[in-house]
Amino acid sequence: MRVLWAIPATVLLAAVLVPANDGFYLTWINYDPQGEGQQWEWRYNREVMRNTSGYLYGHLLALLTGMWLAHRHRYPVALVIAAGTGTAMAAAAFLTARALGGERLRIGGDGRVLWEPAVVGEVQHGPLLLAFPLYALLGVGLGVLLAGWLPSRQSRTAGTLVLAVGWSVVSVAGLMQIGRLDFPAAWLWVVPPLAAACAIGMASLSLSAGEASAAHVGDWGDTASGALVTGLAAWTAVVIVAALVHRHDTATVRAEPGPPA
Repeated sequence: MRVLWAIPATVLLAAVLVPANDGFYLTWINYDPQGEGQQWEWRYNREVMRNTSGYLYGHLLALLTGMWLAHRHRYPVALVIAAGTGTAMAAAAFLTARALGGERLRIGGDGRVLWEPAVVGEVQHGPLLLAFPLYALLGVGLGVLLAGWLPSRQSRTAGTLVLAVGWSVVSVAGLMQIGRLDFPAAWLWVVPPLAAACAIGMASLSLSAGEASAAHVGDWGDTASGALVTGLAAWTAVVIVAALVHRHDTATVRAEPGPPA
């Protein structure tokens, strides 16, 4: 099956993005973490980012894979293949990230046990991994609906580049959320890539590490994780049904006899 290329591509994505994940905190959150709280936050963010390496761009790859399948198989067949391929991509991303990831330092160079908060949330891998097959299914539906809008290879390439840039901007914005959202929470249900990024970012950025009290100011990404699955499943169902109706209408129009000569 030609679609199997998506699995090694997912592994490659996870591996290539590890350095970017390692440096994310210092680049986008706090370039000079001070004190025990910020030092812990830096170490924990690095751990979370490493253990989810390739997830966000893997979701984009799953979406594009579904669109690719829509042009090469009949609609029902494409949906079945997309579901299986998305599941395999999720497994590949999870295993690769775990193999390349690692735990944060808990012992300093002087042998002293480093500070840790009493309660620590963890990233919810389940919703993030379930998003892979959902995105693949969504891609099949979008591939059918957008076939007439992106007829040439050039238009599809341009559309992919625009999507990738927008995906990157949304992902960085979500990963930078510290404790409380800087936008209405309803966006999490409407924009799945944003929800996925918030689920990862807030899993390590829900503590007011810069304050002496180190109080919890976030939910460790729980709300974003739930919104990701709920919103993405809703979008997928709507698009799949819309694509089915579109195919039926197109087939009906083609079957109608033309005007008499």
